[in-house]
Amino acid sequence: MEKQRLKINLPPIRDDASGYKYLSKLSDQLISNPQHFYTFDFSKCSTMSHNGLAVIGGVCNYLKRHELQTPFFSMFSDKKIGFSLDGMSPRLQSRLQELGFWNYVQPDHGVVGGNDYIGYREHEEVLKDFEIINHLQDSWLTNEKLSLSTSLKNEIVSSIYEIFVNAYGHGLKENLNNQSVISCGYYEAKEKRLSLSVLDFGGGVVRSVQKCFPNVAKEEAFRWALEVGNSTRTDSPADIPRGLGFGLLKDFILVNGGVLRVCSDGYMATVSDNGSYVTQSMPGHFFGTLVSITVNCDGKHYKLRSEVASAPSYF
Repeated sequence: MEKQRLKINLPPIRDDASGYKYLSKLSDQLISNPQHFYTFDFSKCSTMSHNGLAVIGGVCNYLKRHELQTPFFSMFSDKKIGFSLDGMSPRLQSRLQELGFWNYVQPDHGVVGGNDYIGYREHEEVLKDFEIINHLQDSWLTNEKLSLSTSLKNEIVSSIYEIFVNAYGHGLKENLNNQSVISCGYYEAKEKRLSLSVLDFGGGVVRSVQKCFPNVAKEEAFRWALEVGNSTRTDSPADIPRGLGFGLLKDFILVNGGVLRVCSDGYMATVSDNGSYVTQSMPGHFFGTLVSITVNCDGKHYKLRSEVASAPSYF
C-alpha cells in the first residue's frame, strides 16, 4: 500500500467518556495503518487532558518504533510524525512544554520546564521499585497536596505502584516493536486535583486472559481482569493470566470522590458510586491498556477501614 501523509485534526480532548471513545478510535485507526505518515493539527484543540497526551504520545512512540524496524528505513526520510502548531492555543502550547511532552515526541518544539511536576514520561525500561515509590512519594502524594495518614499514604502509593508494575509487565515485556510505557500526570493547584494516565501497547488484558482461558468471551475476560483477587503479578508463570484488580485504589477513589477508568481492547470500565465497575464497549480497539485516575486533594483527611487492620503493602 502506498504511503501517504495524513493530517489528524485533533478536537478538544477531556477526561470524560467522549474523550476516551475518541482516543480509542484514533489509536485503532493509526496503529492499524502504521505505513502512513501523520501530522497532528492542534488548531481546533482548545484543551488536552492527561489521557489525551498519554494516548497521542503513545501512538507517536508506536509509529516511530514501527518505522525504525521497517526494511530500507532511511534516517533521511520524511519524519514519521509531524505537528502543526499554527493556531494552537498559547495556553495549551505552554502546558505541553511545561509537562515535557515535546521532549519526547518532538524535541525541536520545546524544553522541559522543571523537575517538580509529574509530567509526561516515556519509560523504556522497568524502573526499580524504590525509584517508582520515591517518585510517587516525593512528587505525587506530597503532604502539601493531599492529607493522608502515613499508613494510608503507603497503601495508596502501593496501589498506584501496581499500575506501573502492570504496565511494565504487559507493555515492556510483551510488545513487538519495543515501544515504551507512557505516563502523563499533573496536579491542578486551583482545583486541587491530581490526575495520572499510564498506557502500554502490550496487547491488552483480554489477550492475556484468553491465553489461559481461550473459550472465555472478550468482555468476560476483560471483567475477569478487573476482579480483586485475580492475578496482578507481572512475574507470574506463563500459565497464570495477569489481571488488574485494583482493590485498594478503587476503595480510595470511592471515598475520595475521584475517578478510576480502565480501557483495554474494545472496552472501558469506570468505577461507579456503589463501587462496582460499569463496563461499556468502545469504538475502535486499544492494542494495550490505559489506566487513568483522578484524586481530589481538598485538604480533607480520608481514612479507610483497611487502616484498622494491618494491610499488606510494598513497605
